[in-house]
Amino acid sequence: MGLMNFIYKIFGFESDDVKVVQTKKKESAKASYNLKISKKLPDEIDGIKVFYPQTFEECKDKVELLKKNIPFFLDFRACGISEKNKILDYFQGVIAVLGATEEVVEKNLHIFLPKNMELERE
Repeated sequence: MGLMNFIYKIFGFESDDVKVVQTKKKESAKASYNLKISKKLPDEIDGIKVFYPQTFEECKDKVELLKKNIPFFLDFRACGISEKNKILDYFQGVIAVLGATEEVVEKNLHIFLPKNMELERE
């Protein structure tokens, strides 16, 4: 009988087999959630179509717009850096062949203009 068991008997605990057991700490439950931006992205800016590509394949058909002298925006917020670079490399070749131009309007917003069309800045 140990000292602790003797003290327990003095205070009225009758058992000689008292053990102090440390319990495992409960792991806190982790909540997962997915925040979605509720802000609607514009389909057009000043009458010019805006496209939000996620992959390179979604941009191939946009060359036809340049051939028809229709300008357009590409907003790269929806795609990764490698896809963005692949798309921009592709359009550099298209621009060289068609005589079109590209301008960076904002960090992830590019405008592609057909031949003989330029962007007027205020």
